[in-house]
Amino acid sequence: MNILLCNDDGISSEGLKALADKLSEKHNILVVAPDGNRSGFSHSLTFDKPLVLKKRFMSENYEAYSFSGTPVDCVKFATDKFAAFKPDLVVSGINNGSNIGTDVLYSGTVSAACEANALGYKAIAFSLAERNAVSYEKAAEYFAEVAEKYYSLLSPAFVFNVNLPYADTDRVRGMKFTPLGVQIYTDKYLLGEDGKYTLVGEPIAHDKNEEDCDVEWIRKGFATITPVLLDRTAFSVLEKLKNGERE
Repeated sequence: MNILLCNDDGISSEGLKALADKLSEKHNILVVAPDGNRSGFSHSLTFDKPLVLKKRFMSENYEAYSFSGTPVDCVKFATDKFAAFKPDLVVSGINNGSNIGTDVLYSGTVSAACEANALGYKAIAFSLAERNAVSYEKAAEYFAEVAEKYYSLLSPAFVFNVNLPYADTDRVRGMKFTPLGVQIYTDKYLLGEDGKYTLVGEPIAHDKNEEDCDVEWIRKGFATITPVLLDRTAFSVLEKLKNGERE
């Protein structure tokens, strides 16, 4: 397969390199990733400034480029300017940290994959809940196997959002196919000595989830796969509006 690989942690991310190296053992890889960390950039697109592409060396087995835009910019640019590559699959990751539940609203990792869908490509987003892992090699092997195993089920109509609890895959208790849950953080804006605010927070346990959702299964040590749609239409409400219902 031809696989376009991107992320939101940036071209220097260890997770990106580990995944590119693993996938390149069997597939043709093109890497186009942000030139720095773009975590939390969601589906943002750059309109207001010129963007810079630079060739980077990551391996003799594939070409890699950094781009000064967002994760979504990277996908749009790569599928335009490297059109001859014709990706069979767009892969985003490995993200440093999970993208579960409501995280997908903010995630540049998931949004890059969703942009691929919008452009007509099959796509998968890969995230590792264990932050700053000592090694990403086993996680990359796991994700590569998932991409190959479930490729035939993919469609440009949805993204597979895949999350792994531990880099040491021997600790993973299994795989769950599950809906999104609700991820809540202890969000606080802290004022620094320079007069500027910084958002900090950690995920917290709560009672807003059913047991069968990605947030809860990840906490229990299971990997999760969730099909995620671009279409956010509330169809049940839409039908009521069309039928003239007010209650």
